[in-house]
Formats: sequence, C-alpha cells, structure tokens
Amino acid sequence: MKFTSLFVVLFIVVLGSVAAPARADITVMNPSFELTSTALPLAFPCGTGCSFNVGPIPDWTITGQSGSFQPNSTYFNLPLPDGNIVAFSNGGTISQTLAASLTANTTYVLSVDAGRRLDELAGNNTYSIALYAGTTLLNSFSDTIFAIPIGTFADETLTFTSGATIAPGALSIVLTSAGSQTNFDDVRLTESAVPEPSSLSLLAGALGVMFFVFRRR
Repeated sequence: MKFTSLFVVLFIVVLGSVAAPARADITVMNPSFELTSTALPLAFPCGTGCSFNVGPIPDWTITGQSGSFQPNSTYFNLPLPDGNIVAFSNGGTISQTLAASLTANTTYVLSVDAGRRLDELAGNNTYSIALYAGTTLLNSFSDTIFAIPIGTFADETLTFTSGATIAPGALSIVLTSAGSQTNFDDVRLTESAVPEPSSLSLLAGALGVMFFVFRRR
C-alpha cells in the first residue's frame, strides 16, 4: 500500500512537471458588437427597447444587408450572450482582419455565438464561421439556423492546429449568412502552444521507469 501511494504521488509530480500549455486570448476588436456607428446609430425602431441599423459595424467589414441589432424579448429569450447588441446578416458577411498572424505549432480555438430569432420559423438559412490566415482557409464550421433552439444562441466552436510550416498573412474571422437572418455575438479567439515532443517523451520515460520499479516490487 505504501509503495502504491508513492507511485501515485510520483505520477502526479511527473505529470505536473509537463505543464499544460497556457491559453492566451487574441484581441478581437468590438467582439460583442456593442460599439455602434456614430454616423449611423440604431435609428430604426422595432418595438419597446428594440432598434437596429443597416450599415457599418465598427472594427468589422460587412457585405450585403448587415448591421447592428438591439433586440427585445419579442426576438430573443433574454439576456443575450454578451451585452445588449448583436450583429445581424441577411445573406452577407461580417469579417475582421486581426493584428495577429499564424504561429507554428499552435492550436487556435474560434468561438462565436450564433442566434436564431423567435420569429425564425421556416426558411432556407445556413450560416458559417471561418478562420483564415491571409487568403488560406484554416478551418470553418457551418450549419442551418434551425439546428439552434428557437429564440436562443448556440456557442459554435472550431479548432485549428498549425504545424512547423505556416500560411502567411494576418489572421481573419469571417461570419457568413445565406438565406434569412443570422445573428452573431461574443466572438472569441484563443491560442495555445502545442506541447514540445521532448516534454511528452520525458513524461513517457518517467512513467515507464516507475512502472518497471513497481513491477519489480
């Protein structure tokens, strides 16, 4: 029993010595779309406490009919994922080029909340989120809006791990809607280094030695 306890303690010590890589946030400007255009405020009413615009979203580039939307409980089960305002797209794109570039041997996780309005009952609507390095698509996720419970947001996530050779160019995020409206909120991008092979070899070797000693006992 004493040796078994010692084995467990040594296992924990060795495992702890190979620390999990720290995850760091990559800056996304206006990630929850709370900043709205001063030149084009939310001037179109849609009920009590509800308004929207069709036009620029600060720090983002839009195509098609896209803009900012402050919904009330007629359109979504409140509260929203983050803040009071979301972005919407009716068959267009909402994109942002970041200050960061791709790093070798790094895992990237992009998360975006995609929303389905309470009045989205039928139609042909798909949406996608994508991560690029320059013009190179790293990974994307797409689905129909009707896979999201009505009146709610789904936290959609995609992952990409780079190798030793990386695509050039700045990272960019592209949110796309096809068909009727998709709403987006709370855009997050993180990066974490892939553990060095030497660290994994150290863990495997140490565990092998401990197992050998345990068998000899």
